[in-house]
Amino acid sequence: MSAERHQIAELIATGKDGRMYATEPDKLRRLVHFELAREPRLPQPELRQAGVGLLALGDYAAAQRVLATAVARAETPGQQVAALVNLGDAHRYPGALDAAEPVYRQAIELARTHCPELVHYTLQHYGKHLVDARRPHLAVDVLTEVLEIRERLGDPALIASTQDALSAARAAAGQRTI
Repeated sequence: MSAERHQIAELIATGKDGRMYATEPDKLRRLVHFELAREPRLPQPELRQAGVGLLALGDYAAAQRVLATAVARAETPGQQVAALVNLGDAHRYPGALDAAEPVYRQAIELARTHCPELVHYTLQHYGKHLVDARRPHLAVDVLTEVLEIRERLGDPALIASTQDALSAARAAAGQRTI
């Protein structure tokens, strides 16, 4: 990971609502704009990370443009899946749920066919989308599948993240939370 990509990642946190936000917005904004000034020469992972930085800053239109470019520049299915999920988030966060849905579905299909190790990641974000789209019963089903996968992986942070998302989905569906 490049120093800039690492710095951008360090300036982004995830809130209890499962959304990314900037911990130091001014510093993150400067760093993202510095990275984007190199955009024609920027490797795809760094371009995607700059798009995630824009997403955390709430600059959704710019994030959508940068992340769409990152999808187009992906050199591997894994890079494409990651950029698609982030692009879906860039539509979901400001409420463009109809635009987010096909992006998440494309990421899920690509992960299922080419990157099975990323299926849990795509489904986690899709489950959050389903809660926002007021389809919490389907979100519960999707996030339950994610929890099973992540429990098999044994990563406590991933398990906790999914438990939080599943609790939110169950609450939205009027079910008992975990």
